[in-house]
Amino acid sequence: MDMTKAAVKAALEIETDAGLAALLGIGRWAVGQWPADKAIPQARQWQLRAMRPDVFGRAPEGEAA
Repeated sequence: MDMTKAAVKAALEIETDAGLAALLGIGRWAVGQWPADKAIPQARQWQLRAMRPDVFGRAPEGEAA
């Protein structure tokens, strides 16, 4: 899965940046800075995989978790 902000929000059925920010435990301003169609920061991708492997799968072997 391409982990763009738009794809993550759709997969988790989150409608707002504030909802995604709350899930990640960060400020909505930070999430608001991510372009909807670009990959989200790598650390947040790892965090989402750890939190929701049922949706995003696990990090590939060799990638830090």
